[in-house]
This record gives sequence, C-alpha cells and structure tokens, in this order.
Amino acid sequence: MRYRSIIFDFDGTLVDSRSDIAGAQLWALNQLGVTHYTPEDLFPYIGKTLQVTFTHLLPPAMHHRIDEAVRLYREFYPPRSLLTTTLFPGVRETLDTLRARGALMAIASTKKESTILRVAEHFRISSSFVQLQGSDDLPYKPDPSIVRKIITDQRWDPAGTLMVGDTDNDILAGQRAGIATCAVTYGSLTEEQLRLYSPDHVIRSLPELLAIVDRAVS
Repeated sequence: MRYRSIIFDFDGTLVDSRSDIAGAQLWALNQLGVTHYTPEDLFPYIGKTLQVTFTHLLPPAMHHRIDEAVRLYREFYPPRSLLTTTLFPGVRETLDTLRARGALMAIASTKKESTILRVAEHFRISSSFVQLQGSDDLPYKPDPSIVRKIITDQRWDPAGTLMVGDTDNDILAGQRAGIATCAVTYGSLTEEQLRLYSPDHVIRSLPELLAIVDRAVS
C-alpha cells in the first residue's frame, strides 16, 4: 500500500457540519447587527479560524468587535453542534474498509480535541483513528505543524502518508509537511477552486478514496 497512513480533516471531509457551524456564525453576526448573510454565504469559510472568518464577514468599521463575535459563537455553538450535523455519505463504510486493509488513520482539525472526540464518539467512528489531533496548542492550517505532529507522534513515513481535506488550508498544510494530498469536492470549496492548489488527487465522494488506495497497491 503506497498510502499506509491517512490524515483526514474533520469538518467538511468526514462530517457535514456546515449548517450547524454556519448557523452559529450567523447568530453571532446577527447579535452584532449584521443581518444580510445567508447560511450558504458562510459555507466557504468553514475550516478557517473564527478570527479569519469574522474578519471577512464583519465590515472594516466593526473589526474591533471580532473578538466579541468569536466569543458569541463559542457560547452558542457547543450545545447546538450536533443538531443537524451528519456523516457524509459513505464515510463509515470507507473508514471500516480502510481499517480492514490495515491503513492507519488520524484526524487533523481546527476544532479542539475534546470537541473532535465528542463528535467522533457520537457517530461511533473514534475507534477508526490512532490520533484525534486538534489545534488546541498548535498553529492553524495551512501551517503544517498539526500534520507534522501526527507524523512524528505516530512515527509514520511521510512518503506513505496522505492528507485528505476539503479546503485550501488542508491541501497547503499537507504540501508544506511534504506529504501527498487529496482534495474532496463535496465540502466547502468547489473542484475548480481546489484544483488551483494542485492536490495529488481529487475525489467527489469519500468512497472514491478506496480506488486511489487500490491503484497505489497495484
């Protein structure tokens, strides 16, 4: 197997949390009097840090309230984080198949580790991963630190490791860590947007990842 180890992004790659995250961001904006966005307007920002997101969404004259927006979001989101969140189609089956083939898997997310664990256990997929790595004390992607930490902690060979994600930050983090990358087109960004970053592979559903592994094996 060429890719013996696989690092997954979480939101937008394994779990479809767009409505819950965007709804919480929209609520925070509304509390500050910014009411012209729709949830769909916020989808492209999912996977980016809250500071970056609210910097883009708040008008420049309100940038002094970015920290307030972040605080409001963090108060509103946790108790509502699983209201509409689901696994993307084929995720459970794909993870089970990869694990049966002997692949080692980890998660690299901008979420806190405790939140990743809570969501992963809710969907009963936590046992598929040898490491659930959050960004609690690490720089956010596209900084490669989170990817490098997993590779170092697990003693994985970078040449046999694949980063799978739905945003430019995922692809760039993988590339900067010196590993192969796979973009998924069903999350935050379109295929056209993702191809601008030259990922090694592009898939339109997670089960397509199995064919990439099959080709690598052959």
